[in-house]
Amino acid sequence: MDAFHTLAEIAVAVTGFASLVIIFRGGFSDEWEPQAQLSLVFALAWSVGALFLALLPIVLVEFGLLLDNVARTGLVVMIVYMLTVGLGLTWARRRVRGPLKLNFGLSTLFLLIIGMSIAAATGVLPGEMHAWYALAIVLLLLHGTAEIAVFVLQSIRAKGTSDPDDQ
Repeated sequence: MDAFHTLAEIAVAVTGFASLVIIFRGGFSDEWEPQAQLSLVFALAWSVGALFLALLPIVLVEFGLLLDNVARTGLVVMIVYMLTVGLGLTWARRRVRGPLKLNFGLSTLFLLIIGMSIAAATGVLPGEMHAWYALAIVLLLLHGTAEIAVFVLQSIRAKGTSDPDDQ
């Protein structure tokens, strides 16, 4: 159970960092590129989701449920959450701002997490269910952190291509 406590603490840190980036950048405004907004919204969504998913087994085990049953339930909740958030945010952003570029690495990581979670929840993967659940949360946090990295790289690239007279 200590692993889930640690994952929850890391999720709080990632959520806080993404929130600070938004606050210090002046909140979401029209000056932000749509890709940058989407990266930070995904970073927040994945880190908040990871926080909830890490706390879920801690609470449910207290009600007497077995850890592997809680992990299976958590994996199913993770799959539903990721598909809902991923597809919902992408659809909403495309509807408002037009087509967006998909990041191959982040899209691949998204599909890897979904596929691994489905395989683990159905019992296809060997080993303890709660270990796969913890790995899925770690990968979700990695995805959120990678979204922040994409945002930072996009900001650096935007500053590098800005008009020299502005400097």
